Amino acid sequence: MRATRRQLLGAGALLLVAGCREAPTPATPPVDPDDALRAAASERERVLLRAYDAALLAAPSLAARLAPLRAEHVEHLTALAGPRASGGPVAQAPTGSPAAPAPPAPAPPAAVLAGLVRAEQSAAAGHGGAVGGASRPLAALLAVLSASEASHPVVLG
Repeated sequence: MRATRRQLLGAGALLLVAGCREAPTPATPPVDPDDALRAAASERERVLLRAYDAALLAAPSLAARLAPLRAEHVEHLTALAGPRASGGPVAQAPTGSPAAPAPPAPAPPAAVLAGLVRAEQSAAAGHGGAVGGASRPLAALLAVLSASEASHPVVLG
């Protein structure tokens, strides 16, 4: 059976209409709720690193006591930036200060240590408070970080 011109034109029009349908939009990748918690925890660690850097400038005599604690915070930041289940990009831990601030006036070691104790306690509370909203792997990491920060005042005290 031969198709008529009218049948061919009608079939072509149907194909044209079918081809004009909206292409499905690519699905947006799901937002990982841990991303915000991880970013906040990383910022707390950066704040601690800046506090230690300032403390080391203000009281160089405390370097031997403060250097190991500062190194732990670099490790914390690296752990927060480490491999993630979502496979998304991760930030790298800083290896040093981006720009050295002007050296502060020398401060009494007791005042420097008291400031670090407050910063550690604040970070411990922040990490601990975020545990409830995190996935299990991130909650475990935040709990470890909180415990670490909570132990630092003992070393500083």
